[in-house]
Amino acid sequence: MQRVWLYCRDAQRCIGCGAEENNLMSYILYFLISSTILLFFADNLYSEIYGILTALSLSLIIVFLLAKKTYRWISYILFFAISITSFFGYTEALTGSHAVSDNFLFYGLSFYTASIAYLNSKRKLTLIDSLKVSNPLLIFTGPIALFVRPIAHRSVYQRILYFLPFSIIGIFYFQIVGAPLSAYMFLIHATDLVSALTFAFIFEIFVYANFCGLSLIVYSISGILGYKLPLNFRQPFSATNVVEFWKGWHTSLSSVLKELFYTPARKVLGSFGALLLVYFSSAMWHGITFNFLVWGVFHALCFYITVKVLKSNSSFKSLITFLVMIFGVVLGRLIFADNNTSRLLEKLTFQYDGLNSFAQISSTPTVSKVALILGLIFVMGELLLRNNKFVKKRNYKHLRTPTAQLFLLGIIVLLAMNVGGDYAIYGQR
Repeated sequence: MQRVWLYCRDAQRCIGCGAEENNLMSYILYFLISSTILLFFADNLYSEIYGILTALSLSLIIVFLLAKKTYRWISYILFFAISITSFFGYTEALTGSHAVSDNFLFYGLSFYTASIAYLNSKRKLTLIDSLKVSNPLLIFTGPIALFVRPIAHRSVYQRILYFLPFSIIGIFYFQIVGAPLSAYMFLIHATDLVSALTFAFIFEIFVYANFCGLSLIVYSISGILGYKLPLNFRQPFSATNVVEFWKGWHTSLSSVLKELFYTPARKVLGSFGALLLVYFSSAMWHGITFNFLVWGVFHALCFYITVKVLKSNSSFKSLITFLVMIFGVVLGRLIFADNNTSRLLEKLTFQYDGLNSFAQISSTPTVSKVALILGLIFVMGELLLRNNKFVKKRNYKHLRTPTAQLFLLGIIVLLAMNVGGDYAIYGQR
């Protein structure tokens, strides 16, 4: 029985051939290399070590207990564990600001509990799963470990050739576009219509560049080391409606929400009730605050309206759903970003007070203005070129061509500098 718990359900391998033991050792090695990479960049070495060991220990205990007896309801307790810690103030809400916990006991809690919740629902828990879900690279900023598949059968050269370009894209997004945009974070305090919407627009690009950039770097490093992860972002701005947008944004969380909430709830609550439950659950996972409750209801409505319009016979349904997406993404980010209730409510009165925000933007450092322009260009490129053969597969192939890679490397060399904001917005929570 011990051998069954250790190995039998991992990658659907058979028992007794000796490959399972090698597989376990390879995941241990992957964990150790990932830890070394993360510790190399750590600001507080000892806190990082304690956090990594705590996440591993808790994952081992939870997986061990669930491997003995699987209960689906435990998946929901695990998923909302981060909501409980957020409610009591032990962890920060994930608004897009730096949400790292000072307490190493909660290191990576949101990611490895969501991973175990998903896998438990799929009934695939083994010892190896505990090494996957608590891998430091994944719990640092995602993706949620829906799967971590060995691809060591590919040569190192093949893995480098395929996965290295994702690192270059990720570094460009994270360091060149994302980090300098932190200079615009002061706009969150402005409550007039133009400033609030300007902040929401810039902040959407910042969150995308930061979160997507780091996810692509983790995807690349893991692939080179011999492990395939979920591609956590799939060019969300290639979408023309909200449904397509969410198929490309934080895809691993979307899969968890679909498995735990949408699929079982739709039979009981109908499509709109299931959507409300999904977005309410997503909101609680991000933090127990008023703005997330509003955000959840708002996006559920946008999604439901989009589905209804797409099913209609309207000649203008493509235009309508596109406008709903723009409205939903920008206003949704405005709501998502601000957990100061009184300030958010003032923003939602939409009071016009001139164009002062544009004067403030012009006073920011040149590197920040360049980052904003680059962000706009690349986001618009995803949208306008969505039917191009290199873009329509939504796996950043257009940025993995030799020409695009040389262009990105050139910009990285020219503009790379420490300009602040180079933190993981979802880091270690």
